Amino acid sequence: MTTDGPPARRLMRWRNAVWLAAAVLFLLNFVQRGIDLFSIILTAIVVALGFAVEHVETQTRRPFKNYLRVALASFALGLVLVAMPLLMGAGIWIGLILWAGLSGAALFWCTYYERTEPR
Repeated sequence: MTTDGPPARRLMRWRNAVWLAAAVLFLLNFVQRGIDLFSIILTAIVVALGFAVEHVETQTRRPFKNYLRVALASFALGLVLVAMPLLMGAGIWIGLILWAGLSGAALFWCTYYERTEPR
């Protein structure tokens, strides 16, 4: 069995590939639809979220790491379930209920997990 190097180097290659794919997708979106304020703001939010996830995964330790993961996931869910319908002019009650329920369940699970798992 051959490997391409230590796990950290392989993980860095995957990260670089994901960032490159995201950049290509954003460029294709800008070429197809043009550049407007909404696209720029959405791109900035997604890039900031990506950097935040990378920072949490590489620079933090348990138990704080798991709580930050839940916070980032809750933020991403809030964008999809609350902010997008609000921007489209749709009703947000179902999305708000789903967001609150999923975020609360994730926080409950994280709290339970951190109390029961050894460090």
